[in-house]
Amino acid sequence: MKIALVKQEVYQDLYVCPVTEKNAANILFSSMGRVGPIGLMAELDADFYIVKEEPEYETQIYRKVIPHISKHLYLLKTETLDKIPGQEFKQPGSPYPNGKFAIDCHDIDWSKYDVVISINVSLPTSVVRSYPQTLFAYMIGEANMATGSVHFGYDVTMNQMARGIVPKKCGIMDFPYTFLSSDTLQKIMQNHLGRESENKGIFMEINSTTERPVTKAPAHFQPLIDAGYEIILHKQRIFDNLKSIYDAKYFVKMGGRHIRGNSVAEAVSLGTLAIMDKNEVTHHELIIDECDVKTMDQMVSLINKLENNPDLYQELLAKQRKVLKELFFEAPVQSLVNCLEEKRKTGKAKPYKWYNKIADRLCFIK
Repeated sequence: MKIALVKQEVYQDLYVCPVTEKNAANILFSSMGRVGPIGLMAELDADFYIVKEEPEYETQIYRKVIPHISKHLYLLKTETLDKIPGQEFKQPGSPYPNGKFAIDCHDIDWSKYDVVISINVSLPTSVVRSYPQTLFAYMIGEANMATGSVHFGYDVTMNQMARGIVPKKCGIMDFPYTFLSSDTLQKIMQNHLGRESENKGIFMEINSTTERPVTKAPAHFQPLIDAGYEIILHKQRIFDNLKSIYDAKYFVKMGGRHIRGNSVAEAVSLGTLAIMDKNEVTHHELIIDECDVKTMDQMVSLINKLENNPDLYQELLAKQRKVLKELFFEAPVQSLVNCLEEKRKTGKAKPYKWYNKIADRLCFIK
């Protein structure tokens, strides 16, 4: 499949580079924050576009996704993320604003793609319905609206889940925000750094603490420190953070808020074993039973055990990576294949009636 990933120039995350950039490392390290679906480019040779903001109401849904900063997002056309009020502590990977590389979506021939994946609703309904042989999917950045059914004339809504559910036809699709395979990030870092991982220390998942930016390990991590382990803290710039996780041996979370688990997927793909309470993670499938701990005492005990048994460490990491490949890569790819085949059976845009338009408007009411 030939795939395109698209975001608007007002989106506050992901990559900031021109569509001509084909090096996966350069694309990844240009991100404002998260890793996102880098596997599309690194594994499937997808094209990445930043498109100009369009006036149609459906393309304005981003204003409802994160409403507390939406009034400032127009600045991303000319400024970097750290210039947005309230986001000053961020360290975006690119020195350029989204707008530098933004293209008019009407100037792109979407028919050359089998699949187009839009972050939020980057492309107007009129554009989507003009290409009946192309599968159009949208993924709401925070997965907090318009995921219960498909809207805006698109074919698929991606719910950011990764449970191994593979649909046979267009509609709701499990597709994680962090789309990658078992070693996608490890290959990127290894090639970029020109060396293997240092494989030492414990990286603390950022949501184990409320401090931003993170400058110290919270008190409840003291047992790990007392046991002689180095605690590696979150970095604001994406390259620095990924390098820290790549060089760590363990990726742990204890306490703090419930997380979706994109960071867990990143750690496993980097070759770092993830240990935490699976009940604190939406993507709990990645936390295999052997790595599911409920207390800090259990955390220390398991890490001590693994330090004394390198073969067991490798066995558990291999199990986590197998789950990652199946749920975060193979199942989503098969889902795209199935939905594309189903759409092309008809060869025309599906009906878009008055009640569809009303339902689309209702999406703006959370």
